[in-house]
Amino acid sequence: MRRIRWDRLTAAIIGLAAAVLLLTGFYSGKQELVEDVYVVKQGDTLRGISERYLEKNTGGRRYILEFEQGIRELNPALWDSVTIYPGQEIRINYWVIKEGE
Repeated sequence: MRRIRWDRLTAAIIGLAAAVLLLTGFYSGKQELVEDVYVVKQGDTLRGISERYLEKNTGGRRYILEFEQGIRELNPALWDSVTIYPGQEIRINYWVIKEGE
């Protein structure tokens, strides 16, 4: 069995990752960042909130795990916690296509 040199494998992985970053979610039109605050209700989960807001994200393709991680990054209280509480305010950002410009 032939061993692959790590430098070639690393270059291939980096090249693939760069291609994915350039091609996914690419949109050349005008976009607007929407900043929202969501108040957690009884029975909410971070995944459920992420799914709801991901549908509003019309400015480019994003995946649910990426979107959920973005919410965590905006909210320091969620960095080390998996639990959300009713009444807790969560900041959420998403992109929408600007109409009429």
